[in-house]
Amino acid sequence: MLHAGAGLLGRLLASDPGYRGPRAACGNGHQAGFVAYRGKIIDTVLGPVTLARAWYHCPACGHGLAPRDAELGVAGASLSPGLRAMNDQAAAAGPFAKAARLLEDLAGVRLTVKRVERAAEASGAAQAAAARDRAALITARKVVPLPPAPLPDKLYAVIDGTGVPMTSRETAGRDGKAEDGRARTREVKLAVFFSQDQVDDEGYPVRDRDSSSYIATFEPAAAFAGLVKAEGIRRGADHVRQFTILGDGAAWIWNIASSKFPEVICSSLQTVRYVQQRCMSRWRLPDGHGYLPLHPARR
Repeated sequence: MLHAGAGLLGRLLASDPGYRGPRAACGNGHQAGFVAYRGKIIDTVLGPVTLARAWYHCPACGHGLAPRDAELGVAGASLSPGLRAMNDQAAAAGPFAKAARLLEDLAGVRLTVKRVERAAEASGAAQAAAARDRAALITARKVVPLPPAPLPDKLYAVIDGTGVPMTSRETAGRDGKAEDGRARTREVKLAVFFSQDQVDDEGYPVRDRDSSSYIATFEPAAAFAGLVKAEGIRRGADHVRQFTILGDGAAWIWNIASSKFPEVICSSLQTVRYVQQRCMSRWRLPDGHGYLPLHPARR
């Protein structure tokens, strides 16, 4: 069935080989000239499809292009958009070798581990670039997101960073904390925005269902700050009654809070522990308690 479907898809795509006249825009302000029809194999969810499309060459830029590739979403790629989406989901679930096996077992699609890796990393880079561009437009107020409806009373953001184990190739040239000075991890910066307007039967806050949105990046704090600011605007930080940022004592977290959200309420978990220690010095705790316990919903 997959083979038959791939054949039908190939014939459908062949109905438009992408000839757009003797000249076509190259994308850099020049005109590229038609050269010939060239074949390209595209892997799809139905199997490989060979597509013959018109090929143009731009003398000014020195590169070639196929307008049909861009129209089909395969410019610079050999996987169809649908297969790329499947690959991304599988690759996000575990190691690339496992993702390749999942694609073959569940969809009958055979890709090498290296192709799975390259496609997933290319998708991640494209999404990261799109997120940076969107964040820049939002923070510059060139794009103004509508406040969420209904608007929550309180909005929270938790910011942190943690080391992620990496291969030696990814950490080359980076200083580490090990005795030999080599880095074995890279810091990923994380943020989660959420709202919680209700309390449970014991009076503890309950996070609103499906209210969490996440940011994760290996980029420096300055770039991460722009992403956090844009997400805060998108989530209505300028409109809610109370916006609170939670984090540890890292200076870069509070620099983001103070520079991007001057009116925000900042709360450090280390400060909470300090208050606990002060309380322990004044009030006797029940036997077996080394600190005042924090309810999970309050951490």
